[in-house]
Amino acid sequence: IMLGIGILLAIGSIGILKNNNEILRGTLLPLGLILIVFLGYGSYQTFWRQSYLTKVTTVYKENPKNAIQQEYEKALKDAKTYKLLKTAWTILIVISVIAYSIFSKDYYKGIAIGLIGLFLTTLIVDSLLHYRLETYLKGLSEIIP
Repeated sequence: IMLGIGILLAIGSIGILKNNNEILRGTLLPLGLILIVFLGYGSYQTFWRQSYLTKVTTVYKENPKNAIQQEYEKALKDAKTYKLLKTAWTILIVISVIAYSIFSKDYYKGIAIGLIGLFLTTLIVDSLLHYRLETYLKGLSEIIP
């Protein structure tokens, strides 16, 4: 899904480049960062995550108890990171909204709008990933002795 959205955003970016609207042109830099998030993380999930799963499976076959404990500790650490990031994205959204109200030039207003979109996107993605991780963490906690 992330790769598909990234491709659609890339096509939309081409349309913005051909447009002379200053607000839309201001959104191009944040939109490029959103593209990196979608295409980068989407590619990671699609192509490279499989090797991590293979590694975990191998460790599990050798020592199931140790593998589960390692995964549980990693999941706890990742959950803390997601909580911190969600707070950071929320603060950055508020700062971007304030910046939008301060700026008078359309180009800078466009940048602020783009940043709101960027931080909102990262907040939604991290919230979904955190929810998925919490489910995984709950499952791991039920099987740890």
